[in-house]
Amino acid sequence: MRKTVNVIAMFLVAIAVAGCAQENKKKDRSGADEMFRRITSLTSNYTTKMAEAPDSAAWSKLCTQFEDSLDKISFAYPPDTDLLLTEGQNDTIHTLMQKYIKERDSRINAILHPVVETDSVMDTDSALVQSPVSESNVISQGGASRSHGN
Repeated sequence: MRKTVNVIAMFLVAIAVAGCAQENKKKDRSGADEMFRRITSLTSNYTTKMAEAPDSAAWSKLCTQFEDSLDKISFAYPPDTDLLLTEGQNDTIHTLMQKYIKERDSRINAILHPVVETDSVMDTDSALVQSPVSESNVISQGGASRSHGN
């Protein structure tokens, strides 16, 4: 009986030790670091290209290419690789994405609403310019009715 109790006690101790043992398995972050480098490089390149887009067709093409390239990078790595990025890496990606979005939006705004040179615009609004009115051109209601014999 005593032997059975010792075996059970040893079995319980073994389970407790196995449950309390810390995982010494260190996660491989090399994939996350490579993913970070590729995303930052891609975002920086497309931010520069976006600033040079000459028209809306080029702008649209760049937007599509950027999104497709970003998808290819994301799917090139195993799931949850992005969870291995450090806080600093996430912040850097976030900042670069904000710069890209700002450049993208300002560029399309500049393309769709170009600045008109001031020398090509009249100094005064032609709709507001009126010819001077003289009293001889003005016919009063009363004068008009008298001239028609009413």
